[in-house]
Amino acid sequence: MKNLSLLSLLITMVFSGYSQSQRLVLLEHFTQASCGPCAQYNPSIHNLLVSNPDKITSINYHTSWPGYDPMYNQNPTDPSARVTYYGVSSVPHSVLDGNFFSGHPGDWNITTVNQRYAVPSPFTMNINQRLSATNDTLFVTMMIQATETVTGPITAHTAIIEKHIHFNTPPGSNGEKDFYNVLKKLLPTKNGVALPTPMMPGEYVILESYWVLANVYDVNELSVVGFIQNPTSKEVHQSANLMTEPITALHNNDVELIQFSNMIDRYCHNFIIPQVEIRNNGNNPLTSLEINYQVNQEEIQTYQWTGNLPFLGKAQIALPQVDFTMQDENIFKLYVSQVNHAGDEYTSNDTLVHNFSKAIQAGHNVQLKLRTDNAPSEVTWTILNSAGTTVASGGPYAEPGIMYTEDIVLPDVDCYEFYIYDSGGNGLCCGNGTGFFRLSSESNTIAQETQFGYEVAAQFDVVNVGIDNPSATESFSVYPNPATDQLWVEVPAAIVPSTVTIINQSGQKVFETNTTGRKIEINTASWPAGLYIVRMETTQGMFLNKISILK
Repeated sequence: MKNLSLLSLLITMVFSGYSQSQRLVLLEHFTQASCGPCAQYNPSIHNLLVSNPDKITSINYHTSWPGYDPMYNQNPTDPSARVTYYGVSSVPHSVLDGNFFSGHPGDWNITTVNQRYAVPSPFTMNINQRLSATNDTLFVTMMIQATETVTGPITAHTAIIEKHIHFNTPPGSNGEKDFYNVLKKLLPTKNGVALPTPMMPGEYVILESYWVLANVYDVNELSVVGFIQNPTSKEVHQSANLMTEPITALHNNDVELIQFSNMIDRYCHNFIIPQVEIRNNGNNPLTSLEINYQVNQEEIQTYQWTGNLPFLGKAQIALPQVDFTMQDENIFKLYVSQVNHAGDEYTSNDTLVHNFSKAIQAGHNVQLKLRTDNAPSEVTWTILNSAGTTVASGGPYAEPGIMYTEDIVLPDVDCYEFYIYDSGGNGLCCGNGTGFFRLSSESNTIAQETQFGYEVAAQFDVVNVGIDNPSATESFSVYPNPATDQLWVEVPAAIVPSTVTIINQSGQKVFETNTTGRKIEINTASWPAGLYIVRMETTQGMFLNKISILK
């Protein structure tokens, strides 16, 4: 009985160290430089914020209505995303901690803030920022630690704000000259970063992001507000302001395996040469690291790394070639066994797993469909054979927003590697508009993507026997998938569709057409993000395909 009581006491002591965190309430305020009522309420909101800096922080989103506002025009995407997320239809409009309060600013005050402030948060947050030596890029580091168990989806957001913008003459029609905590950018995107869930007490993540400055009035007024939100319930679990003191490590010896930098989804070679990015999350300089790795259930191999990384220092590690027996489905596992000749003190971040499949079999004829974004000159591609010789290539391209079709005949039975590059580092999307690529053989998609950074790679097998004649369901192609603002539905000439219908998750019909053509182009720019069913009715029957729309 005494032993049981002692164990209960120890468990209580362990978890009591993470039982509560003081909340900082987040105000997301929607305003506009040509909104008359905004000019009436904004000064009192600013005074409340200044008087209660330890209780509440804020991000101000400038909307597109009711008139002109240069601060909205400088970044319409991010504020509009939050307008849509909360269903805001008029300004001024205030949202406190996501779902605690949403409405007119005249309907909340410091009493409302105090009610929410009294509710403990399940997280602590620390934020640092650093401006580049050339004053053109802002780097942000955010550490998030759970102090209670948190379940459900969790998303971390980093908001770059300009704390004070002053105009000598009002930029809009409401007479306001001074604007506070104006959103400049949401990092890394308007959607934030999904955190692992559930998070247990003591578990933590470190997020690093950066922003190339644009439309900044005074670089000295730049700051950061971070917040953690349940994207489904909209509850904000915690928010934080920029710290003046540096972030400190939680453990002495702690290495994080961040990501593989060169792994792909399908292989036809019976070997891989993995590269992994590591970061020292520990207080001690990282001077030695022992990594174990394994494909499927084959022999575990060990790699010794030496170097000298300070806290938050990063390195790319190229492992030796790993030979293995290819299966239809394969698993590559990489994990840390020792840090500085000792055990890793935090094991939740020291394992990476990559699942990959046997490469798709293709015929000698492959086709690349590439729709350029607004920077077509950044895009090139190449196909290499197993000897590393270029057998086909293309780009850069001249015309933006054009669908290019490249028909390629590959000479030999071989394992081929396809690479597509974007010198701008943002794939075929984002700030340069939206494009995509799809490499296919008959109806088989070898690779397709929109957002891919600097490059995408894919391997595929060309075989002599060719590809079997596709069935109607296999031949029914929908691309790109996921899509953003445009979608194509295509079938071979032998299968003539009669009706194509697209249905959203609620069962509502969002598109329908009767056609005898092989290709249908559909504008999806106004469709909400989510899953959709594409239904094709032909003389051979009805066939279904699933697509995702991303925003």
